[in-house]
Amino acid sequence: MKTTSAFYSVLLVGLLCILIFSCSKQGTIKTIPIVSVSVVTNITASSASAGGMVSADGGSTVTSRGVCWSTSQPPSTSNSKTSDGTGTGSFTSSIAGLSPGTTYYLMAYAINSLGTGYSSQSTFTTSALPPVITTAAITTITSTSASSGGTITSNGGSTITASGVCWSTNQNPGITDSKTTDGSATGSYTSSITGLTGGTNYYVRAYATNKAGTAYGNQLTFTTAQDLPPAPPVW
Repeated sequence: MKTTSAFYSVLLVGLLCILIFSCSKQGTIKTIPIVSVSVVTNITASSASAGGMVSADGGSTVTSRGVCWSTSQPPSTSNSKTSDGTGTGSFTSSIAGLSPGTTYYLMAYAINSLGTGYSSQSTFTTSALPPVITTAAITTITSTSASSGGTITSNGGSTITASGVCWSTNQNPGITDSKTTDGSATGSYTSSITGLTGGTNYYVRAYATNKAGTAYGNQLTFTTAQDLPPAPPVW
């Protein structure tokens, strides 16, 4: 009887150990990683810097981490993203290929076998650039006037506030010289140059202004027609 009792006691202890070990294993619940995003810095017209901190791997190794961004919210890893190492801890990210004067939404992310963890969302706006513009050919030249204009092919990511042509008898005329004001939209426009002196050489450049500054088109030159001599008196 004592042998049987001892056998059952050992068996009971063994089953109890197995049960405790099993419960211990089941008590370890794996989750997606926990990650936070750092402040966006070094913002230019086409790039920025950010990063994040993976504070917990969720019980499974972090196999990829970085930041993702989009012009729509919320961004995800299906949008543009960086890949900045593995594991927990902090990381830095270089964001490139951005458009000027554009608002972006950004999140840090971290991936393990359970899925993808995202940080809170941050937002930033890239810097604008000056417009891109060309000067139209000079036409309809008289002794006192001429026609020109320009074509704005890019607003630089910021609204055009003024455009036209400027001219001077000196090279590289600017908006502090004589100028026209011909609207505030992208595309082509025409300009009427007036108040000129006959038989004089002029330099002309188209211009366009946005919040980043004033850009000028290529410089052209022309010479006004000679003033006609006064008509002889009629007797």
